[in-house]
Amino acid sequence: MSADMANHSGVTSESLVKDSLKQIANIDQGLQGGNAFLEINRNARNEAKALDQERANGQVRSYLHGVPVALKDVFETQGNMQTSAGSKALVGAPATKNAKVVDQLLKAGMVIVGKTNMSELSNFRSEAPADGWSSRGGQTLNPHRLGGPVAGSSSGSAVAVAQGHVPLALGLETNGSVIAPAAYNGVFGMKTTAGLVSTEGVMTSTRLDSVGTFTRNVRDAAEALNAMTETTVYTEGLTPDALKGKRIGYTPLPELTPEEAKDPAKRADRKHFEDAIERLKSEGATLVPVGPMDEGISDDNYRDYNEALFTDVKKQLEDYLAGRQGLPVKSLSELIAFNKRNGLPGEPDQNLLELINTLEVPQEELDSLWEAITPIFQQTIDNPLKAHKLDAIVSNFLSHNYYFTAAAGYPGISVPSGMDDEGMPTALYFYGSGNSEATLLSVAHGYEQVSQAIREPAFTPGTPFSPAPPMTDGGVEMTANH
Repeated sequence: MSADMANHSGVTSESLVKDSLKQIANIDQGLQGGNAFLEINRNARNEAKALDQERANGQVRSYLHGVPVALKDVFETQGNMQTSAGSKALVGAPATKNAKVVDQLLKAGMVIVGKTNMSELSNFRSEAPADGWSSRGGQTLNPHRLGGPVAGSSSGSAVAVAQGHVPLALGLETNGSVIAPAAYNGVFGMKTTAGLVSTEGVMTSTRLDSVGTFTRNVRDAAEALNAMTETTVYTEGLTPDALKGKRIGYTPLPELTPEEAKDPAKRADRKHFEDAIERLKSEGATLVPVGPMDEGISDDNYRDYNEALFTDVKKQLEDYLAGRQGLPVKSLSELIAFNKRNGLPGEPDQNLLELINTLEVPQEELDSLWEAITPIFQQTIDNPLKAHKLDAIVSNFLSHNYYFTAAAGYPGISVPSGMDDEGMPTALYFYGSGNSEATLLSVAHGYEQVSQAIREPAFTPGTPFSPAPPMTDGGVEMTANH
C-alpha cells in the first residue's frame, strides 16, 4: 500500500481504511502475522468517510488526504486509544490531547488506524533488551523471517509498513530505534534532525529524541515530512536525475574474515553495499572515500554519552509521569513497583530501569554533559562533509553508523538494498549534517529508482529472536536500539 493510492479513481479513504483494518485482523493478528499492532482506532472508518465527503466536495487537503497511518505507542492521541509506551503500568485514561505532530498529520487529512507495539519504554527497561517486546503487546515478529531480528524500539511501526497494512507509520528514535527496525524489516526509515519535528505530546526518552517515519518508498516519507513541518521542500529533490553531480562519501569496507564470510547477513551487507556504490556512480554521483566514523571517539566520550543519555531518560520519564493525568503510576519508582507486583514468569527484567532510577545528576551538570559531548559526535560527520565538500555519506547498515548520527542529533535514512541468502533484508544508510533531510531524501530516491530492492515479506517460519545484543568497546549497545 502506497500513500498515493488515495488519489486513484475508484479507491476511497474508507476502502483503504477498511482494507487496512481487515489486514490487521487477519494477517497481523493471525497465526503467522507480525503482531505489530497494540490496538485499533474504532472511529477510523467514520473519519475516513468524512474525508471522502470532503474529496467529493472538491476539497483535497494534501497528497496524504484520506491515507491510513499507524503511530508508535508514544504519540499522544485524544479519544479512545491508549498512549503507554507498551507498558501495562501506563494503561489508564487516554491522553487529553493529540501530540502536535499527530495534529499536523490529521490536518493533512490522514486517518489514524491504530497504535503499534514497541520495545517497552523504548528499550530502557532491561539491560538485556527484548527488541519488539512489551508487557502490553507481547513479541512483535519480523515478517520476512518470523525468527529473525526485528530490532527496536519502533518495531511495530516498521513491521506494520513491511506487511503493507499502512503506507506510513510514525516512530521515535533515541539511537537506532527508527533506522534499525527499518533495515531489519526491509522498509524505508527516515530519522529527522533533533528538533525539526515537534515532540510536544510525545513520550520522549531524551532531549535528542527525534520523530521518524516508516514507508515503502521515499516519496511517501518526503510527503509525510512536508506535512509534519508544514512545508513543501522535501519532495522538490525527488527528480529522475537526483544523483547527478552529487558528491557522496563512503568508508571502504575491509575484506571479510573467513569466520565473517560464513555469515549470510554480513556477506550480503558487504556485497549489496559495494553494488550500491557502483549504482550511485552509474547515475552520475561522485563517490569519495572517507575514514570510519569512530575515528577520534574515545572510551570516555562513549561513557559521557551514556551518562547523559540515561540521566536524561530518568528526567524525561519522571516529568512525563508527573504531568500525565489518569495513569496508575506517577513516578519512576511507582512504575518499577508496579512491574514487580504485576510481572509474569519469563518476562524481561527491569534492571536498566532500576539503575536509571538511582542516577542523581544535577540539571546543570546534565546540561553541561550534553553541551560537551554532542559536538564531538557532530564533528565525526561534519568534518568529512566539509573536507571533501560532500552532499551526504552512505554506509552499509552493519557498520552501525546510525549510532553516530543519533548521538549528533543529525538525520539519516535507511534504504532497502536487497535480501540475504536466508531471506532477511539488507540496507544502506544515507546520512548528513543537521537539517539535510531534503538532500538525503533526494539521494535515497535516486538510489531507490535504480535498485528497486524492496521486497514483500515471506513470513518464513522460525523461532522468535530474543537475544542480548553485542556491545561496543565503549559499552554502548549498537543493535539494541533505544
